[in-house]
Amino acid sequence: MQVQSAACAEAHEPATNSMRLRGDCPVCRQRNLLHSVSFDAIPFSCNSLHPDANSAVAAPTGQFVLAFCRNCEHFFNAAFEDGRIGYTQNYENSLHFSPRFVAFVEDLADRLSAAYALDGKLALDIGCGKGDFLKRLCSTSGARGIGFDRSFEDNRGDDVAGVEFINDWFSDAYPDVKPDFVSCRHVLEHIASPIAFLQGLRSHPRVEPSTVFYIEVPNALYTLRDMGIWDLIYEHVSYFTPHSLRVAMETAGFEVLDQGASFGDQYLFIEAKPSEPRMMAPYSKSEKIDALVHRFDRTYRDKVAWWRDYLSNRDPERTVVWGAGSKGITFVNIVPEGARIGALVDVNPHKQGRFAPGTGTPVVGPESLRGKPLQSIVVMNPLYRDEVAQAACKLGLSAEIIVA
Repeated sequence: MQVQSAACAEAHEPATNSMRLRGDCPVCRQRNLLHSVSFDAIPFSCNSLHPDANSAVAAPTGQFVLAFCRNCEHFFNAAFEDGRIGYTQNYENSLHFSPRFVAFVEDLADRLSAAYALDGKLALDIGCGKGDFLKRLCSTSGARGIGFDRSFEDNRGDDVAGVEFINDWFSDAYPDVKPDFVSCRHVLEHIASPIAFLQGLRSHPRVEPSTVFYIEVPNALYTLRDMGIWDLIYEHVSYFTPHSLRVAMETAGFEVLDQGASFGDQYLFIEAKPSEPRMMAPYSKSEKIDALVHRFDRTYRDKVAWWRDYLSNRDPERTVVWGAGSKGITFVNIVPEGARIGALVDVNPHKQGRFAPGTGTPVVGPESLRGKPLQSIVVMNPLYRDEVAQAACKLGLSAEIIVA
């Protein structure tokens, strides 16, 4: 896969000429854009693994061109083509097999339960995935719950009384559902028209002015500031900053109640309730984010080059990447196209025995590493470094553990 450099080109100087790029921001609709790194072809869906290596290598790909809106500080893939990704039951992105992540979710459920007195109320989880968070929230709070997601699967964990799931998207097709609380976690970044999506939620006939919404997305500033570059994936159309997330919510007709960052600053959250749409006040953008954007193109390429050099000195059969989520799939596709990675390791049993789109890299469970003379374990997320080190120790592994 070729990584191209746009050298932060102006919006009228696109990084690639192979297809038409979106020329306006999906949040504020302004056309004052900078283009940064781009990819000729990356897998459409990092979280749709394959049953065999051949089908994984043949997985469909799309073009990626990172654009930055100078007006509202939003980032997005200007080459994204809506309708190319299908979120079916094959879509597997659950992180709830990690103790570190479970602890985060438990703390979040405790906080939301207390802040919004959810006992006896109806909580919706839109884009609920396999239902783990909604079950935790309702178990903690005493709320009833309905989860909506076409990728939901039955027989995933224990049932929770008062919680049900619908293999569909939430819409006016469910006019009798009257929520008191709505969570929508790691969904908005997948939506090509985020304002229209939020307006659709707000305009549901049973949503009231008192309905509380909790929205959570990846933090684009973490990608820029801390070089979390493996988060750039096709299925994420948008990369929200604190300002662009607030702009999106207020433009769609919400009043912001609270806003912040969580999970080691890797996530942004915003809590809001329906209000009257209003014009955004003029915003003075700091020079700091401009500097980050201009630096990102060069530092991205430098980081990819460093990893290619590192892996060139490693035995591919003794090198593994720990984490077969979007970060790990991106890593093996970019650096260096999977050629020097023996396997992806993941604690999620529903990923094990499958293969990464693009490269066909096998996904294995930690137990399969026992007794192997590994040289290097590349950890995709620094928050899991200690967890991985403990697991490696229990498996008797003496490999170098290095964070990507």
